[in-house]
Amino acid sequence: MGNRYSRIRRGAQYNEALTNYITHLSTPRVPNLNSQGPRNLNKTVYVNPFKIDIAADELARAKMNPDHFVRLGARVNAAGTGGSVEENLGANSIVALSKFRAARVVLFHNATRTVTVETSEVTRQRYLKYAGDRFSCPFGRNLENDDEADAFLGIRAAIEAAETGDIVRVSWTREKVSTAT
Repeated sequence: MGNRYSRIRRGAQYNEALTNYITHLSTPRVPNLNSQGPRNLNKTVYVNPFKIDIAADELARAKMNPDHFVRLGARVNAAGTGGSVEENLGANSIVALSKFRAARVVLFHNATRTVTVETSEVTRQRYLKYAGDRFSCPFGRNLENDDEADAFLGIRAAIEAAETGDIVRVSWTREKVSTAT
């Protein structure tokens, strides 16, 4: 009988969080500009899109953090399952794709399994915060019939085999192409 009203009690907590969030949105805030210092310059890389057929000598441009390329670029290319990211354009040309976002693999790495209990400044709810580093890298297909999901599964296996630590999570963001103007 102890769990009979648990959803109602949670509803009261979430109502309080919603009220705090609405208060946060309606309170004017001073922007926290330049508090973390300058960002790294982006690195331009090149991919062959999964959802758009382009000429054999064309590649699409993507941007990423250069440190992330060092960490993940070789692993994406070494997966051997259709995923690739090129550092140099070579003899290829760039295809102009408006509203294109390449598929992206994301690695979360926490070597020490450090978890702290934090309180949200917005909702005042407690949550677990996992300390760790995040890296991401765009990828595209190697061959005409490569599948995005299969490429990701191979890339994930290659990354998980190479990473050491207690918590290693690999996820992916699908390629997005918009035809709307």
